[in-house]
Parts: sequence; structure tokens; C-alpha cells
Amino acid sequence: MEQVLVKENKYNGRYVVVKDFDDSTVIADGKDPKEAYDKAVKQGYPNPVIFFIPAKDMVQIY
Repeated sequence: MEQVLVKENKYNGRYVVVKDFDDSTVIADGKDPKEAYDKAVKQGYPNPVIFFIPAKDMVQIY
């Protein structure tokens, strides 16, 4: 079964920060990872989880 962390399309193409791996509540987002991380830390979350939400129909190569 696939787990979806963020279901909202408004975060497509952005970096998203959640509280932790067990709580996928979005606490910040940004165009780059540092911007998103800094917003979360400023809100009082010293160890948030950050990840990138690809834009719709964006090809991801790892």
C-alpha cells in the first residue's frame, strides 16, 4: 500500500516541511529547501522533515 504524505496540489514543485515522519502536518513550504527549513525552525520545530513535491507531470530522474 502506498502512503501519501501530502495530498494538496498547491505544494506541487515546492519543498514541504512536516513535523516528523509520524505526523504529516505541513508546517512550512518554500521554493528552495533552505527557505522551507528556516520557516519551520523559526516556528519552533528544531528537527523537521523536509522533502520535495514534484510538479504534476514532472519527470524525476535519480
